[in-house]
Amino acid sequence: MSGTQEAGAPQAAAAWRPRLAAGAQVGPARWDGQQVLTDVSVAGQERILRVGLRERMVLDLVDGTRTVPEMGAEIARQGLPLPEQVVGATVNRLLAFGLVERPFAMSAPTLDAIDRRAAVGADNLSEVWAVRGGSARNPFGFLAATPVLVLLAAVGIVAVVVGWTSADTAWAAVLAAPPVTGILPALAIAIAWSCGVTLLHEGAHVGTFRALSGRRARLSVTRLGVVPLMNTQLDGLALLSRGRRFRVVASGPVVSMALVSVPCVVLALAPPGSFLEVAAATALLVDLLVVSLAVSFLPNTDGTRLLEVVASVDQLQAVAFRTLTGRYARPRGLPRGLPLVTRVVVVAYPFLLVAAVVSLLLAGASALAPALT
Repeated sequence: MSGTQEAGAPQAAAAWRPRLAAGAQVGPARWDGQQVLTDVSVAGQERILRVGLRERMVLDLVDGTRTVPEMGAEIARQGLPLPEQVVGATVNRLLAFGLVERPFAMSAPTLDAIDRRAAVGADNLSEVWAVRGGSARNPFGFLAATPVLVLLAAVGIVAVVVGWTSADTAWAAVLAAPPVTGILPALAIAIAWSCGVTLLHEGAHVGTFRALSGRRARLSVTRLGVVPLMNTQLDGLALLSRGRRFRVVASGPVVSMALVSVPCVVLALAPPGSFLEVAAATALLVDLLVVSLAVSFLPNTDGTRLLEVVASVDQLQAVAFRTLTGRYARPRGLPRGLPLVTRVVVVAYPFLLVAAVVSLLLAGASALAPALT
């Protein structure tokens, strides 16, 4: 809007009552340790705008019934006095990015440039290989249905429990096999199987996200130094409601857990002493390790991401430990205005992390016991 009008002049006119643009998407608010953030966008656009508490309060009042001065008065009644110029400038910013209906048909170079960039998604990963999940087909879209997800979760829980009870049998089969002709080929098969499960795991995230958001996702292999890592970039996840975000995050580990049933069944049916038994046993042990890590509360796991969804927190591990060490210290600790579940999860996460590490160590010791005796 620069070069055409002075910011806030026509928009602050008493006669204008701004309203949200058609297709405007406003995500739930979340805490990042320093401020309350909200992602906003417009359906059909890749561009996502991140706003703070002040902008969110203004945005909540953009309903076509209030003028800018009336918005300022309402926000002041809520305990945050804002000058009318600040409210008008905030509305102008939202208007420039297409979140508020533009009350004019004139063209301006700045607006044209902003609109052109609306079709460009984020591109901030160092990729080895990537594919966009934007075709008409969505083979994992069925996972977005809650009954399907619940059913798969039940199957997965049973499979993991059976898998852990079969760990001793699996170790016995592996240890009885010859190292060169038995264990090494079985390990190669197990790693290949685990890579396939990981692809299905990430595909479940992508498919569920596409079904619930209508947005494209990117499945890629990124680098951590020289180590390749699977990564799913879901631009716009924070635009979804808490329940939909939970389903997107949960779909991956649910699929991985359900697939544990495959090596469990093969191990149970394989002839004793056969290579098939050794391969199934090795695949089962690898699957149990990967699933246990994925659903744990270690940093950046699906388990921690689910906690972030429940608590409406960004990067829970960073927020929790910075809060614990006083980096964000306040006279009364966390802001009392935050939801109770947010404050509880932030305070409890370091203890959950310690419990997760201890549990994984104990489970690993129990699983390795047959190999050490």
